Amino acid sequence: MIQDTGARCFGQRILSPFRGIMHCVVNDSADAVTTDGRVWTLYVRGERLYDDLPDLDHRQVTIPDVKYGQWSATRGFRRAPIRLPTFDARVREEGDRLLQAVQHHADSLPFPLADRFELWLLHATTGRPLAMIASCCDAAECDLPALVRWTPGRLCMAELAEARQLSHIIGELAGKPSHAQWFERHAEGSGSPRSGTFGDQQAVPRDDLPAACFDPLFVDPSALTAPQVRLLEAVLAWQSPALLQLPDLTPAQRAAFETAACRHALRLAEQLPLYPCVLDGAAITAAVVEARLRRSNAAPTASGDDKGPLSPYFLEIPDG
Repeated sequence: MIQDTGARCFGQRILSPFRGIMHCVVNDSADAVTTDGRVWTLYVRGERLYDDLPDLDHRQVTIPDVKYGQWSATRGFRRAPIRLPTFDARVREEGDRLLQAVQHHADSLPFPLADRFELWLLHATTGRPLAMIASCCDAAECDLPALVRWTPGRLCMAELAEARQLSHIIGELAGKPSHAQWFERHAEGSGSPRSGTFGDQQAVPRDDLPAACFDPLFVDPSALTAPQVRLLEAVLAWQSPALLQLPDLTPAQRAAFETAACRHALRLAEQLPLYPCVLDGAAITAAVVEARLRRSNAAPTASGDDKGPLSPYFLEIPDG
């Protein structure tokens, strides 16, 4: 067993919509990701295969990563098909080094979050953070997504009338054209606006904002009326299997989300390895048993439970 792998281990929230946390093991040559805590997908960075790249302008050279394979503790390692035989020895060398790091660190899940850069949709009237729509771990990645808007997700809106209503309300509060701002969040929770601002420059915050301006559940309830808050609560209940992955929930929030998540047994069972803790073990165990029975009986599923594990690529195709 390797004692010092030289790898970074961290989590990044999956947005937008929020679907959980992608956990990563990364070294200087390769990356491994998991969205369920069981199956890891390993990639070798394409630029590591070429010795002459340091002499080129990386901004004009895009080289795709090479999928090395998948690993899980139960099934072991499965090598991906060899697509670049010329570089197979190099891919195998870098991939094996990453695989050893994954095997060493997999039992330490969940990892701490590292995506301290957050993109927030802004309230059209107040200019304050309204809804979080993206995050990243590196300042260089603070780019504008294809659509500057908040969404609870296509599947959630297909199943919940409340989600469709809330999506429309958030869009109205953001105004047209909508504006967004990247913030760098600090250890105590405050956020500093970054230079990467999108929309009307006069409509965005220019000073640091306190932690209270950034709701940890991604939508500011103070911007909503009481009936609208109930719509948000319904959406959060639907998202509860994923929200239970968040490390900083209060005990009351975690208890409420556990109760709600038990109604979505398959999604709960899928994401359970990434929960930082469980409060009601009996209820969670019962939900896991229900999920096993439903899978074995091939029963019809609801609430997105038939979609299987998340893709390691964490950006959802924007809603039409």
